[in-house]
Formats: sequence, C-alpha cells, structure tokens
Amino acid sequence: MNEWDSHNLASNQLPRLENLSRADLDEDIKGVYDSIVNSERGVGTLSDGSLPGPFNAWMYSDSVMAKSLDNIGIAIRKNTSNAPSQMKELAICTIACHFKCNVEFWAHSKSAKNAGVPSDIIESVHKGESPQFEDSTEGLEQSVSYKLTKEYLSDYRVSDSTYAEALELVGSEKGMVELVLVIGHYVGLAAQLNILRVPNPGDSQYFEY
Repeated sequence: MNEWDSHNLASNQLPRLENLSRADLDEDIKGVYDSIVNSERGVGTLSDGSLPGPFNAWMYSDSVMAKSLDNIGIAIRKNTSNAPSQMKELAICTIACHFKCNVEFWAHSKSAKNAGVPSDIIESVHKGESPQFEDSTEGLEQSVSYKLTKEYLSDYRVSDSTYAEALELVGSEKGMVELVLVIGHYVGLAAQLNILRVPNPGDSQYFEY
C-alpha cells in the first residue's frame, strides 16, 4: 500500500475499470503514461503500478486521445494564469461538491488551500453550506467565483450581472475565458471520475452514495 491507494472501499465504491500498470500497456501509449508520471502535477502510481485519478481510464483510450487529454489537463493548469488562482480553485471545489466527485475534491481542496482559500470556506462548500466570505479583495473574488459557478450549475446559465461582476474582478476577457475553460474542464472531468467510479486515495471517501 502507498499514499495513492484507496482503502476500505465498499462494493459500490470500487472502480469500474481494472487497473493497468505500465507493463499492461501497448507501446504507443506508454509514452503518455510516462508523461503523466513525470509531469509537474506530481502524480505518483498506485502500489500495483497503475495511475490514480482519471489517468488510468485514459490508458484504455488510444494514444492520440490519451495524449490530447494529457495536454489539455496540463494547459488548464499552466495556461490559465490570467484568471486568479483562488477563483479557479474555489470554482473547481464547488464543481466537485456539486457532483460529489471524490477525486476532484480530494485534489483541489488541497490546491485551494495552497492558493490561499481559507479552510472554513472549503469546508462549508463541502458540507453544502453557504460560505461566509471575508470582507477583503480575496474574499470578494472567492464570493463571486462561488456565485458564478453555483449559478451555472443550478441554472445552466449565468446572468449578465453575475458575469459582469466576475469579469470586473478577473480584469480581462482573456482571463474570463480562461476561468470558463477551467469550469468546463472540471465539469467534464467529474463525469469521467463519477461514471467510472474512481475513488480518492486514502482511508475514506469525501462523498458517499
């Protein structure tokens, strides 16, 4: 067992795909496996040599698809710097909690804390409570990010007033597009993780079914 393994899983928490180690892969996709392990994401392997999170599922696709998924994930991480980090990370946590996506919340609750989002805000989102944001610039960014994301998830649209608030805080249309791309990416990633029933590492899951 290692830090990437999941423990104490109930039958309805077991992943739907068999774990694939590097040795199980065709030659044309081993390069994608290596790219994921060696990327700045800091992704390790489970004790059986398979990849955690969404990455094991990608090994079932062809090499072009797997490489494309890897590239977009890296781009979302590296090429969205015009959108404030706290706004991005809180949006991802809000998406993860809306979809009860264990891996997404496991990873990005940590990233949100590292970006400076207070622990009590993250915990409130996790519990489905209304967060109490600080009266500060960062608190306003967090509040508007949460409002924008929740509005989209509940209404499938975002009002002009909410969009304008977010745009003013982000500071540019380029940054606004980047924030929207982040939101779209993690909505899609939640579908992958939930439908394929990928558990988060550790002794317990954040969300029960």
